[in-house]
Amino acid sequence: MSEGSTGGPLRGIRVVEITKYVQGPVAGMLLGALGADVVKIELVGQEDFMRSAAMLHGVLLDDHGKGWLYAAVNRGKRALALDVTSEDGRQVFHRLIERADVFVTNLRDGGLAALGADADTLLAINPRLVYAQGGGLGTKGPLATEPCQDTIGMAYSGFMDHTSPSETPNYPPGSMSDVLTGSNIAHAVMAALIERQSTGRGGVVRTSQLQTMLWMQLLSVGMMASLGQRMPRFVREEATPLYSVYPTADGWIAIAAIHVHHWPPLARTLGLDHLLEDPRFARFEDIEPNKAALAQIFDDTFPGRTTEDWCTLLRAAGVWCSPVNRVEDLPGDAQVVENEYLATFPDGYVAVPAPFEVNGWTGGRTVAAGYGEHTDEILAELGYDEDQRIGLRVGGTIW
Repeated sequence: MSEGSTGGPLRGIRVVEITKYVQGPVAGMLLGALGADVVKIELVGQEDFMRSAAMLHGVLLDDHGKGWLYAAVNRGKRALALDVTSEDGRQVFHRLIERADVFVTNLRDGGLAALGADADTLLAINPRLVYAQGGGLGTKGPLATEPCQDTIGMAYSGFMDHTSPSETPNYPPGSMSDVLTGSNIAHAVMAALIERQSTGRGGVVRTSQLQTMLWMQLLSVGMMASLGQRMPRFVREEATPLYSVYPTADGWIAIAAIHVHHWPPLARTLGLDHLLEDPRFARFEDIEPNKAALAQIFDDTFPGRTTEDWCTLLRAAGVWCSPVNRVEDLPGDAQVVENEYLATFPDGYVAVPAPFEVNGWTGGRTVAAGYGEHTDEILAELGYDEDQRIGLRVGGTIW
């Protein structure tokens, strides 16, 4: 569905954003992709860090790369360059808040208070405002005021340990914790907007890196807390062979034969019918104590065909399987392309659009604004005439 056909499910919702890095910007971008009018405030003379970051997770970024990075978490917003630390700038900011439905931030409480952007201040100005704040390790406790981004969030939550096949922590690249936390902020905002329809009042919604990563591990952390049992690390040589990964003639394949009825067609498709009569493997429940032997048989069998050949045969037999894709396989993958899970935006950059569909709306196909691009437009909407805008610009309040 085209961007202009309905305007998106959040059309008419006005969002003001003061954010940095990835977490907060993702929240605003997701709301914007669903049709909200999002105004991102950047300080005068201090553009958002993501516009000029020279490296991300070990990848050096040239000018093209910097443009892609900023757009990846900020497309679809209007850009306002405003000195919110000045008296005049704060008046502009508070006038924006008077008209807004949502305020999004991932700054810490001290910085927000210094800007006059704390929850008490903004809700006093606009009681219908949904005040959305992302954070690090939570709003309470001894570490509530500590700085936190995805490295810290994934480390403290146990995610680096849980996803590692060994005692050496694993750090997945891509700011996953930031992206997920930003998405959760947007989800909380939408719930608060629905609640406001019945109460007439806004309020505060919050989440954090720690809360998000615990949610992502709800089964494993819950099992430890409730049963005192740790889910085993995934070590291929020690894994249950019926849901594991195996090398093929040209790559890797994952199989997931998790039900009793999956085992016979898997064995037959692999040409291992005789195993169904082998007392070590004949019954589904006998496989686990003999898993090392079966895994070796699979290791000897799967290299006989390509991943694609095996997937074709196994899917036809009703066995769950998948190629183990590399990141570089995904941009041209037919399943990804057909579903538009990667989209080419009008600026030519390729990125992941909104991660769901609402009545056919799959997210606006928009670009990232230049620094301060919409400053005059936004102030004109607030009632500032040209002479007033010139005065604010001369005084350094706007850019």
